[in-house]
Amino acid sequence: MRPSTRAGTRWAVAIGVGVTVIGIGALLTALGRTAADPSAGARSPAGSPAELQAVLGEPIGTNPSVRDGSGAVAAAVTYATAPQDWLYLGDNELTAAVGDLATEAATPRLASDAVGDVRSARAALGASPGRVWWLVRPLAWSVDTFAADQAEVSVWTVSVLSAEEVAAPQSEWSTVTVDLVWSDGRWQVDGERERPGPTPLGGPGDQPWDAAPFDGALEGFTRIGEPQR
Repeated sequence: MRPSTRAGTRWAVAIGVGVTVIGIGALLTALGRTAADPSAGARSPAGSPAELQAVLGEPIGTNPSVRDGSGAVAAAVTYATAPQDWLYLGDNELTAAVGDLATEAATPRLASDAVGDVRSARAALGASPGRVWWLVRPLAWSVDTFAADQAEVSVWTVSVLSAEEVAAPQSEWSTVTVDLVWSDGRWQVDGERERPGPTPLGGPGDQPWDAAPFDGALEGFTRIGEPQR
């Protein structure tokens, strides 16, 4: 398995009408995501035809303790969308959350990076006088490689960020590749990489929104999966 490598925190900042805009790519980096490895070669196809039949076309698994492709998919999807919740966790909670998903060897590195950078993201977004809309959702997945003790799963995701006076409403489409190993009776994360896209065009009726009317239009809505505090 290839361990994840961080590119460092990069706050993409632009000034316009007195508003500092935080790019989603920067926030994802601040929440522990890693850049794609441009030197990575072609990957081998996933398993045998029988193994592919067992996992492709099936609903997303929900149990990473199942030692098959569905369990690996469950673990990968959970980790790829974990930044959805990490922003709302304290340092100790975040460290524990990473440890619940990662291998013992990878946890110190991943947790340290996430805790330090989430503090920065929290501080920036905490300056907003309105609600922070931060959503990370899975859209599709692919089992790239699969064996009894290791797997590589890619997850296509979309992220939405908006915070009045801090971040203009924006979306980012990414493919997160998660390296997994079978350890202690479950699939655990041993590394990850991310690459942009594929990104669809906006609809013909779509227009740019400012953060305040964006939040106002969603008044009374509760985000699906929002932590209850």
